[in-house]
Amino acid sequence: MTYLFFIQGEGRGHLTQALTLQEKLLSRGHQVLAFVVGNDHDVALPSFFTEQITSPILTIASPGFVVDKEGRGIKIISSALIAIKNLPRYWRSIQTIKKTIEQYQPDVLVSFYEPLAGQYYRIYKDSRPLFCLGHQYFIDSPSFKFPLSSKLPRLAFQFYNRLTAPSHSQKIALSFTKENDNPKKNFWVCPPLIRREIKQQKPSDNNFLLIYLLNAGYSRDIINWSTKHPDIKIEAFWNNPEQEVSYFGSNLIFHHLSGSKFISKLSDCHAYTSTAGFDSIAEAAYLQKQIMMVPTKNHFEQKCNAVDATRAKIAITSDNFNLSLITQKSTRSSSGLTTFKEWVDNYDNKIVNILENKNKYFT
Repeated sequence: MTYLFFIQGEGRGHLTQALTLQEKLLSRGHQVLAFVVGNDHDVALPSFFTEQITSPILTIASPGFVVDKEGRGIKIISSALIAIKNLPRYWRSIQTIKKTIEQYQPDVLVSFYEPLAGQYYRIYKDSRPLFCLGHQYFIDSPSFKFPLSSKLPRLAFQFYNRLTAPSHSQKIALSFTKENDNPKKNFWVCPPLIRREIKQQKPSDNNFLLIYLLNAGYSRDIINWSTKHPDIKIEAFWNNPEQEVSYFGSNLIFHHLSGSKFISKLSDCHAYTSTAGFDSIAEAAYLQKQIMMVPTKNHFEQKCNAVDATRAKIAITSDNFNLSLITQKSTRSSSGLTTFKEWVDNYDNKIVNILENKNKYFT
């Protein structure tokens, strides 16, 4: 079968998912014809993605978040206003999607939380199957519990999910735990897509903390904590293309984002702390690492990720980068790590079986 991928390109998670799923499909004799990546900031795609893609890559303008001046959180109102302003650009992107589908004529469409792919499908009523994939859809599972908050962020999250996944699409919810499918509602629960490079690692404990920062504004918190705890070694990753490695004192190193280096450090670290994205947390859990999640300010989706990881007992959460929490055994919660790895290993092919329209999943 032939597939066309649509990827929400903000951050690294959906790009990583697409790479991993491509690998699985190719191993079963299928073909990914092209990758359409949405991004609202005209940022070059990371090399870890482009270097592993042999099919054509097309970028389109698509909605994204606006980060505050401190680089610590997102600005909801500004993000919404800019999205409204850019509606003509997004309409042109939908037309580009239409032309791309007409050009390649894929058997199946796969969207990694790209909202304009959902709008194309809704407007033009394409008869091909559309599979919408992401942890975001797990909020439709009875096992999911929303974090405490006002109703508005929850309603906005649910609305955005509907934008990305039209009613006739198939929703594949990536989950930290094994939960029930709901075929009548086109709802399927699958384990996270763990990269082959992660699965091939032999984890060790080299007695350092590893940190990944989505927004570099949090780096000051890390620097301040490391100064007060000179006996604890810390290695961190941030997006700083101007300098490959930055040293702060004798115990803190910041690395520019690098796929292979990150995997190596994740395998060797004692514990992992990150803003509360989904995919790197899943990779750390697969490697059986102690984990602490710090949701980005005003990022409700990340709050949901953190609450769900706590439910699965694979991580602890914090409102700030108080690394003392992850270094203290009394605050750790990782009893679900073994169960998580079993879920990934035992159901590794479920997602591809669904994408192949296996009869047992569509009865």
